Amino acid sequence: MTLQPLNDHVLLRPVDPEEKTAGGLYLPDTAREKPSEGIVLAVPAGGAEGIAIGDRVIFKAHSGEEIRIDRETARLVPVGDLLAKYVEADEIAA
Repeated sequence: MTLQPLNDHVLLRPVDPEEKTAGGLYLPDTAREKPSEGIVLAVPAGGAEGIAIGDRVIFKAHSGEEIRIDRETARLVPVGDLLAKYVEADEIAA
């Protein structure tokens, strides 16, 4: 069974923040920021303009609802709360 988002939401798998700083210090769980990047797992039936399954996106830090699917954490985030997506340099329009 698969979950399909409704009402202009996308389903994301959050990407864990870095555990280590650039200087090599390990951060405890309490000092880490909440993930604001994710991989798109599902889009609404009509699609989401410019967003596809597998895209890595940045979203507003406290946006959406955290849910559990098959013992994994996911987030349902409104499409309007997506801020950017990672693309190859040659894909950026001039």
